[in-house]
Amino acid sequence: MKKITFKILSLSILASSFFLTSCNDEDFGADYNKDVYGIYNADYKSLLSGAIMNFGNNGGTASQVYQMTPMLFVQYQSQVLYTTEQNYGDTPGAWGNYYANQLQNLTTIINAYSNSPSQEMLLQGSASNMVGVSKIFRAIILKRVTDLYGDAPFSEANQVNNNIYLPKYDSQEAIYKQLIVDLKSGRDAINTTSTVPTGDILYYGNIARWKKLANSVLLQVTLQLSKKYPGANDFAATEFKSALANPAGVIETVADEAWFTINPSQSYPNPYSAFRAADYRISRELVESLKGTTTGANTVFNRTSNHTQDARLNLYSTTGNATAVGLPYGYDANALANAGFSATASTVSARFRSNNSPISLMTASYTFLNRAEAAALGWTTENIAPLLTSGIVLNYNSLDSKYVTGTAPFTGTAISSSAAAYAAARVADVAAFGAKRVIGEEKWISLFMNGHYSWAEWRRTNFPDLKPAPSALNGGIIPRRIRYPQEEVNFNNANYKTGVQTLLPAEDKNTSKVWWDQ
Repeated sequence: MKKITFKILSLSILASSFFLTSCNDEDFGADYNKDVYGIYNADYKSLLSGAIMNFGNNGGTASQVYQMTPMLFVQYQSQVLYTTEQNYGDTPGAWGNYYANQLQNLTTIINAYSNSPSQEMLLQGSASNMVGVSKIFRAIILKRVTDLYGDAPFSEANQVNNNIYLPKYDSQEAIYKQLIVDLKSGRDAINTTSTVPTGDILYYGNIARWKKLANSVLLQVTLQLSKKYPGANDFAATEFKSALANPAGVIETVADEAWFTINPSQSYPNPYSAFRAADYRISRELVESLKGTTTGANTVFNRTSNHTQDARLNLYSTTGNATAVGLPYGYDANALANAGFSATASTVSARFRSNNSPISLMTASYTFLNRAEAAALGWTTENIAPLLTSGIVLNYNSLDSKYVTGTAPFTGTAISSSAAAYAAARVADVAAFGAKRVIGEEKWISLFMNGHYSWAEWRRTNFPDLKPAPSALNGGIIPRRIRYPQEEVNFNNANYKTGVQTLLPAEDKNTSKVWWDQ
């Protein structure tokens, strides 16, 4: 009779050493407690769709509270009563969802399809396409993890089968360079004539768009290294230009954009719908910046150089351009009252916070704004003005296509007709305020509700000119990262300490800077 050996393992990706030393291998026989109806071969299409769905539904880190913090740090919204997050309460993060439910799925696919996949596996997608798509999406996830924390497990992560229970922390520099390798490798592996991945719930088998996504993410990733590699002939600029010149192209149209297909009926709701609207208001900083306020008492709240009415406020706020009133950011309840402000303010429109509201992953607007910034940095010879114009106009078009569909809550008047005039005004602002500032401010506006990307951009560029919360709990510094999870401190302490040492200062606090931010 065939013997099956079971090892008792911790369900956490980082197991406790005391737990491991307290158990032994046990031989329970061939059919001990085996479900004869169970599935014992991986369903790889489900691993792929599960990773995409879990990431799309995982707006922050694994803990519910962290879904909102990046959005608060860039001051899209203000808290009303429970103000700890907007006032920078420094609490540990949680990354288990990223590793256990997303990175593990994709690494499993990559390993399995790189090693003589069976015919049954190939029916779920060709080896080249399954590996290519998985590498691209794994890079997207890992970028978020390292942007949130700094150094993190990668090369030894999800290696329990190789008896690695306490993975080392790879440096953020090494992670970013591997992201670039994986994005290019994944892009080049994709074959548009081979079987498409049946678990693709992002582009639903449009493999050519996955290639464009990879190149657009490469533009984003390389720009994130601009502090470390600023020169036009340095590593980051070289990789940026290579991705831009790749024949597969980048995302340039609304049709090619990557959006998560939110579907509440299939347990795939918009994660922000879980937050009570009564606890949040749209920030006055965002409202006045969109209004282009330049005179009166509210001038102090305009965080940008904009002086033109921006019709996007009609979509972002529940009350539209004319009557929108934001809540000043960063006060606790008592300080808000003492400053003479009322919590009676507009909320973010239900378009963006309903359980069926779509969520963007990569848009044409963001890609064009990244190209505009690269031109401003001298990395390319492209013309800034048309790139900035396209970045703004395409954001208007994209918003209309997703949030003004005629079905509640996506009702109202389309805004695209005013895009060209607003874009022209902002292009004119470049002469007075500088291209880098205007582009950074327009990224902040166009990335609305995508707090992770916006926070990473702000930390790198310092645009827009955000001010720390008046009631800050951390000494008055807008957070630069999230603290490492507590289980890392408890169970993977030696590797955790090496990760902390690369921060500036070398302290596990939300005020320390990660490598690319130093």
